[in-house]
Amino acid sequence: MRVWSKSEAQYVDHCIQEDLGMPLGYAMENAGHGVADVISEADVQSIFIICGTGNNGGDGMVAARHLKALGKEVFVYVIGNIDKGTSLCQEQFAICQKLELITDSLDMLPTCDCIVDAIAGTGIVGDLRDDLRQELDMIQTHIQKMTYEPLVVAIDVPTGLVADTGAVDSATLAADVTVTLGAVKQGMLLYPGRSYCGTIVEKGLGVSWDMFIEPSRTMYVTTEFAKKLLPQRIPTAHKGTNGHVVILGGSEGMYGAPVMAAEAAVYSGAGKVTLAVPTSCLDIVTQKVMPEVMTGSFGNMLHVRMHTVDKDAVAIGPGLGRNQEAKEMVRNFVNTFEGPLVIDADGLFALGRIETMGTTFIDRQRPAVLTPHPGEFAALTGMTIADIEASRVEVAREFATKHNVVLVLKGAPTVVALPGGHVYINGSGNEGMGTGGMGDVLTGIISALIGQGLPESRAAVLGVFLHGNAADRLHEIKPFGFTPSEVAREIGISIQALMTEEE
Repeated sequence: MRVWSKSEAQYVDHCIQEDLGMPLGYAMENAGHGVADVISEADVQSIFIICGTGNNGGDGMVAARHLKALGKEVFVYVIGNIDKGTSLCQEQFAICQKLELITDSLDMLPTCDCIVDAIAGTGIVGDLRDDLRQELDMIQTHIQKMTYEPLVVAIDVPTGLVADTGAVDSATLAADVTVTLGAVKQGMLLYPGRSYCGTIVEKGLGVSWDMFIEPSRTMYVTTEFAKKLLPQRIPTAHKGTNGHVVILGGSEGMYGAPVMAAEAAVYSGAGKVTLAVPTSCLDIVTQKVMPEVMTGSFGNMLHVRMHTVDKDAVAIGPGLGRNQEAKEMVRNFVNTFEGPLVIDADGLFALGRIETMGTTFIDRQRPAVLTPHPGEFAALTGMTIADIEASRVEVAREFATKHNVVLVLKGAPTVVALPGGHVYINGSGNEGMGTGGMGDVLTGIISALIGQGLPESRAAVLGVFLHGNAADRLHEIKPFGFTPSEVAREIGISIQALMTEEE
């Protein structure tokens, strides 16, 4: 699913008028009609539409006309001075006046079973004005006094939600349904904004916008999209054609992380998996790991190179430890290994600030996959976690482009940024995944997909979705308390579900 930034939404509006010569009022009519269609499908009879004086308010007024024509009881309340509104909004206001839809008070709001937020849309950049916040606070007060819960619908985005970052104002009214226009806005998929949008419904503007914008700069990864990324298996496939994956990790007391990564690679379809750990860990790891995983040990860089030469994918980091020896081993290996590479956990710690690696990543023929959580990404970049979370799509895009890597910035939601500047916002996963070891499983999944022949970018996007999707299946059984190992064992079922998903 295509995702728009605020600037892209504004650019489409511009192109509708300048390139097509289509009056923007036509797009407003289509938008308002789409909103009315969504509301008419709900079991509501009386609708209170709160409009601003911009084009978002105009969309709400168009919806009011159509709902009135369908026999609904409709009230339109305007926040702000309509004389200073946009020309399109003023035109719609005049029509609504003649239809006797305009009310100058909130008195009728508690009698309605649907409330529509058509106040500001994507126009908000920072905090709301004090007067607007006061109006929204009054609306919230009215709603809280109601003896039933009305259906709350937002047009385009809830007022106070920043379209690019997902930040929300304290007065933002949470919607049950958001009817977004043209395409989903980026901030609607990022927290906290995502939790304010409810069910998201996309409605068109009556024109094909993809002729104006370079396709797929930001995408939302849905089941339908992920299905297209699955690796294809030939009937004669065997362990030699399905990839040999090597996991480098483990240290004293950290045996579980590399074991989980290796077993996840098996469950994700790798033809062969070798788990290589420090010599001192080999006996314990051999007892812990499933028999399908081959094991080996290393005591120096020569051993590491022997394990990784000509392998189809190598992952380094899970449970490796943070001592100086491990740090030097990782940096030495990353600086010299040219094969398909995934770096996670202690492997990322060993890198330190990314600038200290010079042009190591930039010069690679195949981009390395880096899988940090926000804390690890902060260590790589010197940014604060707060700044990362405030703009995770853009900081991920900038990092991946600058350093020629596939960046998997884990979190809610996980985003995958590619060296070419495209970003994929993951659509799977849940709060039950917040437990140690989930990242190790993800490393194994991505490594296995690379081993099966997928390019790093495709493997990362699909791997993240499968990881979250497997957890979603477990979430249906229990909201939390499922383990990373359970998620790994569910991967094959998730793949099967994607393969049988109807077009």
